[in-house]
Amino acid sequence: MMLDSIDPWVHAAFDPLHLSGVGAYWRVISASLLGHIVLLRLLPLASKLLFPNAYGRLSTADKHAWCVSLTTLVHSIYDSFFILAFINHPVLNDNKMDGFNQNFEYYLAVAMGYYMWDLSTCIINFADYGYMYLIHGSLGVFGLLIVISRHLQFYAIPYLLPELSSVFLHIRHLLKFAGYSNTLLYKVNFLIFLVAYVGIRIGFEAYHSARLVIDVYHKRTGHAFYPYAVFYAILGITLTTLNVIWLRQILKAAYYTLYPTTKKNKAKTN
Repeated sequence: MMLDSIDPWVHAAFDPLHLSGVGAYWRVISASLLGHIVLLRLLPLASKLLFPNAYGRLSTADKHAWCVSLTTLVHSIYDSFFILAFINHPVLNDNKMDGFNQNFEYYLAVAMGYYMWDLSTCIINFADYGYMYLIHGSLGVFGLLIVISRHLQFYAIPYLLPELSSVFLHIRHLLKFAGYSNTLLYKVNFLIFLVAYVGIRIGFEAYHSARLVIDVYHKRTGHAFYPYAVFYAILGITLTTLNVIWLRQILKAAYYTLYPTTKKNKAKTN
């Protein structure tokens, strides 16, 4: 009953902003946010039981980073599964501006809880993340508020499908923490990540971003709130730009991963 009394206040705050999804799904979002906080708290115990050798030799800071990587890995797998399930959804694909699916909205509300947790982590540990991650996280959170409110819901697919590449990124971090950075498994995983990053996070996302920019320019946005369509066009350009910037760092890491002796020789010459 107490939660029911909150509903009118949430609707009154967000409905005038054309963000009715917040009022409809604020409980799911809150439960997801709390769930990710609890998961992060439970992972140290679970890691001690399941990975005693790998987790036990880590420093305190690395143990926290290990648990954060596990948390983000769980979410990336969740994201990838549901996005792939809806990638060919007829309603969303046939009407990219106004098409919606209630089950998809529920999934997005759960994802929203994670991205709020991720943004808060970025803010608290800003020195470790920096401005680019803060911009990326902030735009992502607001973008999800828009799509769960039945504006441009299709575009959640190209903007969240890149989480598939993040699965291999987080596995890479965990393998490195576990001491497998010089193994064939580590190199193969990194190659899969690199291909997925370029193909999905840059190629697939940039393609749909360009199509959206063209549609917005010609005002082919259906019944979607036009300022949100403009925001999503800017969001796509910004995310693609950030991904290209990060690609340089990834390619550098790829070079030293595939040719580790190069790094050692460079260190000797210095």
